[in-house]
Amino acid sequence: MGIKTAVITGANSGLGLATAKALAQRSFDLVLVCRNADRGKQAQTSVQQANPAVKVDLFLADLADAESVRQVAKAICSAYPKIDVLINNAGYTPKSIEFVEEGVEKSFFASHVGHFILTNGLMDSLKAAGAATGDARVISLSSAAYIGGRTARFFRKLDNLSPMLAYCDDKLANLLFAKELAKQTAGTGITAYSAHPGAVRTNFGSDTLGFVGQALALARPFMRTPEKGAQTSVFLASAPLKSIGASNNGGYFADSAPKRTRNRDITDEKAAWLWERTRQYL
Repeated sequence: MGIKTAVITGANSGLGLATAKALAQRSFDLVLVCRNADRGKQAQTSVQQANPAVKVDLFLADLADAESVRQVAKAICSAYPKIDVLINNAGYTPKSIEFVEEGVEKSFFASHVGHFILTNGLMDSLKAAGAATGDARVISLSSAAYIGGRTARFFRKLDNLSPMLAYCDDKLANLLFAKELAKQTAGTGITAYSAHPGAVRTNFGSDTLGFVGQALALARPFMRTPEKGAQTSVFLASAPLKSIGASNNGGYFADSAPKRTRNRDITDEKAAWLWERTRQYL
């Protein structure tokens, strides 16, 4: 059994899988949340091989389906009354713009709303760890693409929304969520962070069409490996809190260090608004 328990979404490939392996090697028990059963089982085997001494569990959920997320949160809480780390890693660049039944752009729903539901659904287990050790953490994968995000587009069914702008909005929401989560959980022993992994060489965006897809394909050989890209998530999940810095709770990190953000929509007011706006999906 491991020293701590970490839950990771989108752990079947790329950054999520690299993060899970790295934490297994640091003696974390892992809970992998994946959408596809076959890929999830392959990832489970791969992570277990990274450290046969830890426990590696698999749960299935579709983050674009609110009820699926609610059910998996209940199942994980039942199996794990204490969770030390939650890494909201899953996300994707949409091939084309789609909307879920709730009228929200699908990648935004999966990346932000789904993770909001999951985080709140696991809150009792996170708070239990926070109460026991004073150290539970929630890490949300953002990106430097947050710079192009705009809160004015959130939750709106826009006919002219491009896949790239949708992705930028997703990443801004992830950053704002971490910022507000730190406030919402103040005094519970839970800290929250958002992280930029850098430009990572995975199959992320591999089905993106047009100029953006071509640019990604050309740049992919020069990108970081998933192992390199996972380093900031691993740092935030495993480093002593003193190394992260108490003043950086709710902050945005890249290359394992806090970074200043540059987007006029990153304000306390916008973060609080996003939290309240998303609560209706719980």
